[in-house]
Amino acid sequence: MALTAVAVVVSGALVRADERAVREAPTILAQNGEANGNAAATSAASATGACAAPHQYVDLINAGQYDEIGGLFAEDAVYMGPDGKTRYGAKAIGEFYIHFLGALKPRVKPASFIQDGHDCVMELTNQNKLTGKYSLVAIDHFTVNGQGKISRFIVYLRPGDRFTQTINAALAKVH
Repeated sequence: MALTAVAVVVSGALVRADERAVREAPTILAQNGEANGNAAATSAASATGACAAPHQYVDLINAGQYDEIGGLFAEDAVYMGPDGKTRYGAKAIGEFYIHFLGALKPRVKPASFIQDGHDCVMELTNQNKLTGKYSLVAIDHFTVNGQGKISRFIVYLRPGDRFTQTINAALAKVH
């Protein structure tokens, strides 16, 4: 009898914990189910919250407007790039992107966005210039401040990917 009472109390606690987890779960804003990474086109106009700036980031890259990327960042922003270097401030981050993306000229699409408060995590795909197919290349973690500016940005590249090797070569030229 006592064992049954314990089981009921424990199961009731688990149900409440599961309900709380569902209420507090991050919001998946978009997700691509295709295995080859082809994602629907992004649009900054339709994005809201913490993922609005990452949508703009993708749009600016694809438009070749690398000189405008720095404007997405807060003046005290911190950027931790795939090269292991940390850059500080909108101006320094913007200058990095002008040189880095200018050498690379990528064509990117988001595969998914997950938003939680001021954080947005984006899986990013890049188009292979020879085949035209998109493949996953990075996971980007953005933190956005109250003004909608990126205050912290961490880039995680997919290890061993051929495009990662191209990125590393372009990064070497920027330094």
